[in-house]
Amino acid sequence: MSDLPSSDFAEELMAAPAGVTLLARLEVTQRKDTPWYGWPKDCDPDSVRRAAALVEELSLGAFLELAVTSAERGAGPWSGEALLTLPYSYEHAPQRCQIADAVAKRFESLLRHDVDLDAQQWWHEIHRNDQIPPPTCFSNYSNVYGNGEFTWSGLWTVTDPPPNVHDALLSAWDFSGAPTSRWRLPVQPSARVWTIDRPSDWACLVETYPKVATRSHSGWELPGPNQHHSDTKLLRSFTSQRAVRTEIGSHVLPNWSDVAADFDGVHLSWAGFLTSEGFISDLSNGGVTMLRYWGSERTLWLHDVFEEPVPLAAPVLTGSVGGGLEIDASLDDVRRERDSLVIHTL
Repeated sequence: MSDLPSSDFAEELMAAPAGVTLLARLEVTQRKDTPWYGWPKDCDPDSVRRAAALVEELSLGAFLELAVTSAERGAGPWSGEALLTLPYSYEHAPQRCQIADAVAKRFESLLRHDVDLDAQQWWHEIHRNDQIPPPTCFSNYSNVYGNGEFTWSGLWTVTDPPPNVHDALLSAWDFSGAPTSRWRLPVQPSARVWTIDRPSDWACLVETYPKVATRSHSGWELPGPNQHHSDTKLLRSFTSQRAVRTEIGSHVLPNWSDVAADFDGVHLSWAGFLTSEGFISDLSNGGVTMLRYWGSERTLWLHDVFEEPVPLAAPVLTGSVGGGLEIDASLDDVRRERDSLVIHTL
């Protein structure tokens, strides 16, 4: 079996933290010696072949659920497991080349595309303290998370995700389990969108609109807040890994005010999520950058380019994430009125 990928997308998966963890997770679905929540330290060729065959039969929703949960648990900054398991995911990625090829063949066209402006959804959870007015969007782009991985002045949407992945999205977005509703938020056709399909797209955004971080921020790369720095030794021993560095010249992220001068939104496709989330990219000036904390396919809107919002049926939740309290905004008059007030005051 060749360990050389047959497409650029397969190669990108085998280089990315989220990609290699997905390949490991797919192999686990076919292994009897590893629990479903486990991470193997080796690779079984028969399980790899079965996993590649499974990919050809998977629905998009089932695949995305695996993608989101494996990226969060196996390579995410908050995961206590990541530094213990990610080295083995990188070590055996070449042996899982057949799975990467199957993913590219089955799903690449569905994962890599421009944002669907008519299928954007805004998800909202209401807390007990929601009497406090929400922050105003599209005003202060310098109000950023961490060193600037995203601006709090933006508005997040997701592109009509399959029901299978709804639970995983709430966890990835750090929703707390409060009652959650969703709305369709159509976008004007004239909206200007920068699309991220791969790490180089994020790096290009950063180099076009650079802002050098002026303070340290643990957690943008591994080791994250739940990991010890000494745990990076094994991961650093693999030259193929792009998840951690011991030394950097500078940490560079987008200047969101400058991005907003030219674009209405930044769209991370599913392909971009799998290949870019948690991936360290070298910049031409000697600095590094990493897309972080986006968690899934998403668009960060920097201007109000929306048409009239439409209330939707409740998300499909099982209760496995924070209680799973879903609200049907299309039927619940009280919730629809409260949501509408929030939308129109953002």
